[in-house]
Amino acid sequence: MNAHWFNSKSDEDLLFIKQIGADYVDIDLRLIDSYKEDGTFSKAELQDYIQRLNGAGLRIERANSRAPYYLNALMNRSEGQKEIDKLRHVCELLSEAEIPVFGIQSFGSAHVVDEPRVGWANQLGRGGYESFNFDVARSKSRPLRPHYRVTADQLWQGLVNIYRQVIPTLEGSKTVLAMHGNDPPLYQYLGNPQIICRFADFDRLFQEVPSKHSGITFCVGTRYESGENVFEGIRHFAQQKKLFHVHFRNVQGTLPANHGYSEVFHDEGDLDMAQVLRTLHEVGYDGVIDYDHAMRITGDGLIPKQYTAFAVGYMRGLLQSLPD
Repeated sequence: MNAHWFNSKSDEDLLFIKQIGADYVDIDLRLIDSYKEDGTFSKAELQDYIQRLNGAGLRIERANSRAPYYLNALMNRSEGQKEIDKLRHVCELLSEAEIPVFGIQSFGSAHVVDEPRVGWANQLGRGGYESFNFDVARSKSRPLRPHYRVTADQLWQGLVNIYRQVIPTLEGSKTVLAMHGNDPPLYQYLGNPQIICRFADFDRLFQEVPSKHSGITFCVGTRYESGENVFEGIRHFAQQKKLFHVHFRNVQGTLPANHGYSEVFHDEGDLDMAQVLRTLHEVGYDGVIDYDHAMRITGDGLIPKQYTAFAVGYMRGLLQSLPD
């Protein structure tokens, strides 16, 4: 959920979400002004957002943090300790408010301090809707200008240090910490290393800092883009009780086979999304599915209402087709 959903004074845009059949929302913590400025916020500010959403019949399922606010910590710099302390404070506030999932977005992402969307381009789909295509060759078309000098090993040291300090603040609470992998899932991107690109990387993190409160945001699109088997991945993490949150989107193409991929509507990608949902059902997943990235449809403005209605309706139809 971006800030534009909150623009209407009478909250009719939030009510729209409820009207089309969604009960939970995924918020970017930058919606809270203090977080946007300093990487943390107060209990009162969080409660204001919770109450506003509750007024529209909505609940926060995941509150999502952003890598620029803990980049020094990830790079294992001494000044990163202040960032970890803020992360701990955020965890304490979210767990006190019983927000189910605290999201960590793309740790070690190369583009957090670079030009956004390098390697991406707009493409037109059926009827002219707009979406994004990523191409590896396109991402290498300009000279590499890495903004920070760091190795993958240093990123791992920083990430493990963060987890070892942050996870204990969640122990005994109803809140879990869900890791989202890098997008694009490339170990080298824009001249910088990335470290969470394959299932084995998630496994390594969970083994380094064992906790029932630590798991995965399983982004179906990103996991498919990596070339790994989405269905095996769902079963793998469900068996470990690490499947905390699902980004339910479809793509065409993979990095190993096509050196790129395209984001598309749920019903026209390479994956059978009905089978994806059946697999989630079979392994006992009872969390939220999030349509994730929005396509640009004719008639939509800053708020992608039409696409959101399509996506939610598509997902609700699939949910209602599941066996009891």
